[in-house]
Amino acid sequence: MQFSDLIGQEVGLIIPRFHPEKIQSVKVIGVESGGVWIESQWLTNQLLEKFGVASAPRTAAVFVPYHQIAWGVTSVSGPSLHEKAFGV
Repeated sequence: MQFSDLIGQEVGLIIPRFHPEKIQSVKVIGVESGGVWIESQWLTNQLLEKFGVASAPRTAAVFVPYHQIAWGVTSVSGPSLHEKAFGV
Protein backbone atom coordinates (compact mmCIF):
# COMPACT_ATOMS: atom_id res chain seq x y z
CA MET A 1 0.00 0.00 0.00
CA GLN A 2 1.14 3.52 -0.79
CA PHE A 3 -0.27 6.91 0.13
CA SER A 4 -1.13 7.42 -3.52
CA ASP A 5 -3.55 4.47 -3.22
CA LEU A 6 -5.44 6.48 -0.58
CA ILE A 7 -6.12 9.68 -2.56
CA GLY A 8 -9.73 10.67 -1.98
CA GLN A 9 -10.05 8.51 1.14
CA GLU A 10 -10.31 9.32 4.83
CA VAL A 11 -7.38 8.06 6.91
CA GLY A 12 -6.24 8.52 10.48
CA LEU A 13 -2.89 10.20 11.09
CA ILE A 14 -1.04 11.24 14.18
CA ILE A 15 0.53 14.58 13.31
CA PRO A 16 2.26 15.84 16.48
CA ARG A 17 2.10 19.48 15.29
CA PHE A 18 -1.71 19.16 15.27
CA HIS A 19 -1.90 17.10 18.48
CA PRO A 20 0.78 14.87 20.03
CA GLU A 21 -1.46 11.81 20.58
CA LYS A 22 -4.85 12.27 18.94
CA ILE A 23 -5.56 10.48 15.68
CA GLN A 24 -6.68 13.11 13.18
CA SER A 25 -9.24 12.03 10.60
CA VAL A 26 -8.08 13.57 7.32
CA LYS A 27 -8.79 13.20 3.62
CA VAL A 28 -5.78 12.50 1.42
CA ILE A 29 -6.02 14.81 -1.59
CA GLY A 30 -2.53 14.55 -3.06
CA VAL A 31 0.81 12.83 -2.67
CA GLU A 32 4.31 14.08 -3.40
CA SER A 33 7.70 12.49 -2.85
CA GLY A 34 8.20 14.46 0.39
CA GLY A 35 4.75 14.22 1.96
CA VAL A 36 0.99 14.34 1.54
CA TRP A 37 -1.65 17.00 0.90
CA ILE A 38 -4.63 16.67 3.22
CA GLU A 39 -7.95 18.25 4.08
CA SER A 40 -8.63 18.35 7.81
CA GLN A 41 -11.81 19.37 9.59
CA TRP A 42 -9.69 20.14 12.65
CA LEU A 43 -7.56 22.53 10.60
CA THR A 44 -10.65 24.04 8.96
CA ASN A 45 -12.17 24.69 12.40
CA GLN A 46 -8.95 26.31 13.62
CA LEU A 47 -8.66 28.61 10.60
CA LEU A 48 -12.32 29.67 10.60
CA GLU A 49 -12.14 30.42 14.32
CA LYS A 50 -8.94 32.42 13.86
CA PHE A 51 -10.58 34.56 11.19
CA GLY A 52 -13.83 34.83 13.15
CA VAL A 53 -16.05 33.38 10.44
CA ALA A 54 -18.40 30.39 10.26
CA SER A 55 -17.67 29.45 6.64
CA ALA A 56 -15.39 30.16 3.71
CA PRO A 57 -15.85 29.73 -0.04
CA ARG A 58 -12.93 27.30 -0.29
CA THR A 59 -11.51 24.50 1.84
CA ALA A 60 -7.96 24.69 3.16
CA ALA A 61 -5.46 22.05 2.11
CA VAL A 62 -2.23 21.52 4.01
CA PHE A 63 0.99 19.79 3.02
CA VAL A 64 2.39 17.52 5.73
CA PRO A 65 5.94 16.24 5.21
CA TYR A 66 6.33 12.53 5.90
CA HIS A 67 8.77 13.23 8.74
CA GLN A 68 5.99 15.09 10.60
CA ILE A 69 3.65 12.09 10.56
CA ALA A 70 4.12 9.83 13.58
CA TRP A 71 1.92 7.09 12.08
CA GLY A 72 -1.19 6.46 10.06
CA VAL A 73 -4.10 4.05 10.02
CA THR A 74 -6.62 2.99 7.39
CA SER A 75 -8.60 -0.17 6.78
CA VAL A 76 -8.20 -3.09 4.39
CA SER A 77 -10.58 -5.84 3.30
CA GLY A 78 -11.23 -8.60 5.82
CA PRO A 79 -12.84 -8.85 9.24
CA SER A 80 -11.31 -7.51 12.45
CA LEU A 81 -11.46 -9.85 15.42
CA HIS A 82 -10.57 -9.20 19.04
CA GLU A 83 -8.43 -12.17 20.12
CA LYS A 84 -9.61 -12.27 23.74
CA ALA A 85 -13.26 -12.35 22.64
CA PHE A 86 -12.45 -15.59 20.79
CA GLY A 87 -10.20 -17.09 23.47
CA VAL A 88 -6.97 -16.59 21.54
